This record gives sequence, structure tokens and C-alpha cells, in this order.
Amino acid sequence: MSSFKPAFIIAHKYFRGYTSYLKYYINNIQMLYPEALTIVVDNNSQHKEDIFSEIEGLENVVLLENNIDSKFELGAYQVGLRYIVENNLVDEYQYYIFTQDNFVLKNKYDFNEMHSTKTYARPLVSFYPDGECASVVVPIMEKLKMNNNWDKVNFCWCSSFIVATNKVLQLYEYLKQIVVTCRWESCAGERYLARILWELNEQKDCGDIDGSAADLAVRHYDTWNVDMFAPSTSFFVKEVQQKNEHTVDKDTPQPIVFIHKQDLEDDFDKR
Repeated sequence: MSSFKPAFIIAHKYFRGYTSYLKYYINNIQMLYPEALTIVVDNNSQHKEDIFSEIEGLENVVLLENNIDSKFELGAYQVGLRYIVENNLVDEYQYYIFTQDNFVLKNKYDFNEMHSTKTYARPLVSFYPDGECASVVVPIMEKLKMNNNWDKVNFCWCSSFIVATNKVLQLYEYLKQIVVTCRWESCAGERYLARILWELNEQKDCGDIDGSAADLAVRHYDTWNVDMFAPSTSFFVKEVQQKNEHTVDKDTPQPIVFIHKQDLEDDFDKR
């Protein structure tokens, strides 16, 4: 199995009444990749202490606040990368995993697969290019001088992906030129990230690690009706929560689920 050391940068936004999987996600990371670094960037949640109080002080976990104009996933990723760069950590990790907080690691991915094929960037899940959000996508790609080769790229579903360390600084330079302030602009990011990943992969097909979001038979779960704690055949599992800039706390908060280490070990033993 792979000996490569990964770092996870997780975009976090918490509202009371929506189940948080962050502690479970971090437990899975530490179970499967004990040497991994996890950076959680909160996008200005009003009650983030509900979650952060349970994970403060965990080894190899860094908690940050998004203090830049760009929000949602890409803003959080920019803040996480800034931390990596400013602390001279880029070369300490061989692969960087960027995900939403409800796109949770379930099984160990062997990075040798990407290394052996010289794949430098890859979405967790792909989707067919639908041409939506052009009014946002085109100006950003024009700015980055990448508004071309759309026939060669796919889709970066949920703006969640993997990048090799030798492409991290290039990604950071792209993200610093992008500002995301609303869900519609975040949705556009799924489209143009596919073009960015293709560029990072030296203009070669990126593939994906968990198949297409359109192919339920391959993914083996429904994102709208999934038990996030059940064993999975995919490397990551996503629950759709439909949070956006208009989301507010629910009147009756749902319990936050925290999984004990022994429960995780029992779960993995059954796979």
C-alpha cells in the first residue's frame, strides 16, 4: 500500500440543525492515515464552537477561520493553502485532498495509483459537463487564460479533489485570483475546477477516484438518502445538505454525532 503522506483541507460551514460529520471525518483520517495533516477552515459559522470544541487539541489538526473575501469551498481552500505556504509545509505532504465537510473519507485510497500514472490532479467524483453557470465560468477562465479545451474536460463534483504536491503552488496562484461569495458561484466552481485540474494534470485526462455522480450503480449510494456511518464501497461518501448563503439555524437542532475510536475500529474490522 501507499507510503505517501497526505494532507486534508476541509471547507467547513456549520448550522445548528444540520448533522455535522466533521469529528467522524477526522477520526477516519487519523485511523487510515495516522501521519496526515488535517486543516479545517471554517467559513464564518455562527456557532462553530459547537463543533470545534470537540476537536481542539487533536494531534495533526489545525483549525482556521476564513478571513478573506472568498468563501465557500474555494475560499476555504485558499486559506488552507496560505497556511501551508506560510509555514513551509508544501513539501511535507505528497498529496493534498480538498473536500467539503460532508464529503467524508470512508476507505483508504492508495496514492500509488496516481503516482504510477503520473496523475497530478483528480476529482473525487466526476460528472458530465453540462455547460451551466457560463456567466460566472467564462470571466474567471478568461482571467486565468484557460477559457479553452472544454471538450477535453469533465466536471469536479462538489468541488472536491486531490492535487499532488508539485502542483500545489500552481493551484494556490489560481485560487488567489478567484472570489466566491454565493452558492451559484460555488456551483460554477465545479465546472471551471475541471478545467483547472486538467491544466494541473499537464493537459491530460484526470479520471476520478469514485466514478461519476451520474452512475449510482458504481457509487453504490444515494447522496440524498445515505447512511454516512455504514460501510461503503467508495473511498468517500457525500451527503447532500443544500446549504447556501441563505441557510439559517433550525429551531430544533439535531444531535451532533461523535463516533468513538473503538466504534470505528469495529466498523473497519467488518469490511
